[in-house]
Amino acid sequence: MKASRTEDVLREHSALGDLTDLVNAGCKRDQIIGLLDLAFWTDESWQKLVGMRLPRFKREIAQVRSCADILERLNSSELIYHAAIEIQLPQFVDIHKTPSLSDQLHAYADGLDYLRKYFGPKRNPREQAWKARLVAIVIADTKTPHDREVSSLIAAVLENPKYSEKAHQTWRLGHANLISLMGNIVHSRRNLVRPSHPSSHG
Repeated sequence: MKASRTEDVLREHSALGDLTDLVNAGCKRDQIIGLLDLAFWTDESWQKLVGMRLPRFKREIAQVRSCADILERLNSSELIYHAAIEIQLPQFVDIHKTPSLSDQLHAYADGLDYLRKYFGPKRNPREQAWKARLVAIVIADTKTPHDREVSSLIAAVLENPKYSEKAHQTWRLGHANLISLMGNIVHSRRNLVRPSHPSSHG
């Protein structure tokens, strides 16, 4: 069977032995490989997230606000009043409904700004959730976090040699709530697929 891309990466970084150690401790090899595959989808650079760098993203948020202000000024003009109220042109009859288009644009800009502050690359929410799920599955299968092996796998697939066992342990302790949440999800999903045992009759 041809090795997967993930296995090739682990081999290149001398981390296949750590995968084997986790499997020997009780993890399912295919499940760990499948989860590690998701690492290639955790790129959360601004270029990846919105197709532009952060300075341009900020400028475009400002442009959305500027458009909202322009619409607000135009919609309060006498010309648009006549078009919407007196003549009732189809293009303008709904502009004074709540929320107005300018209000919607302001809300949209506020939402983009919120995403910029709380879900940007520096916070890496997708990567954090991925790591938490990996840790949760390892703990569920082996009853221990296996920081050395897990940090080795993460360092390999993220190509981050600075991600040491100590760095991973620090991360794990700081994200205990997220790992616990992922653990609950893992447990619930496994209960859903667990086959029921027929009741015995005797």
